[in-house]
Amino acid sequence: MTNWFKKKFQQLSNMLNGNDDFVDSGEGAPPHEAPLENIEELKEIAMGAIVNSIKMLGHSNVKISSIIFHSAFADNAIENISLQALIQDAEFTNHIKRAFKARGIQYAEDLHIKLIAQSAHVNQVTKITKGLGVEVLTPTEVMKHIKARIVATEGITWEPEYILEPTGKTYLIGRCKDPKIENGPKIHNDIAFIGIEEVDEEKYKINSYVSRSHASITFDQEEGAYKLYRSRFLNNPSHKIKVYNTSLNDFSGVSVNHPAVPHVLRDGDSICFNDKVVLEFHLINQ
Repeated sequence: MTNWFKKKFQQLSNMLNGNDDFVDSGEGAPPHEAPLENIEELKEIAMGAIVNSIKMLGHSNVKISSIIFHSAFADNAIENISLQALIQDAEFTNHIKRAFKARGIQYAEDLHIKLIAQSAHVNQVTKITKGLGVEVLTPTEVMKHIKARIVATEGITWEPEYILEPTGKTYLIGRCKDPKIENGPKIHNDIAFIGIEEVDEEKYKINSYVSRSHASITFDQEEGAYKLYRSRFLNNPSHKIKVYNTSLNDFSGVSVNHPAVPHVLRDGDSICFNDKVVLEFHLINQ
């Protein structure tokens, strides 16, 4: 197998160093069912699958920012080794960009191409061959794959960090895990500060600056963004929520005053409750 791959990789190098450009029929190659015999064939059908996945985007305002190959195989499988060789070759990226340009499709100059091994989504994307698929993403679609991390830098939460998934789930933020809202229901806080009524220790008194239901975060599927909302149970206008981002030179901050008017969270945002307790929001690059 090692000698076979070395031979095929040399064939790939020779081909990429040549002057022949990839040519397709304009519709892209059909899904390939038979096992791949060489890496050149993998390149051809991968290009065909990419073209198939973007053929409806020609001359639109949509910009392609990422291409993700999905593989059902383990990291060291020959299919993945071959795909990684393609991804890391600058000429293959140039082939893709030329195919986009020929079809009037906009793309980011720093077009990001990656491989996910043992992907759970291999059967949900454009098929290359058995066990391999490809997904072409716009910036909004890229965000749909990005998780976020919440960490308390002032105040103390039950967990050292909280991971948010871009699923549309609403993550409630407040004091205590399962508080009873005055004149309201009992709720469950997904991001919970330890209440002095839960653990009677001096260090948790700072958390009293957080309401039992203070805010929530939801991922907006259409906009591809995490949004911070003021809790609809937070009726006292004196309870503040303000968002800063010092890494972006935002020192004045933005107040979140109405439960129907969210704030779109940016990587590095600091969410401040009543000027005392702070959660930091970070996007997780995967």
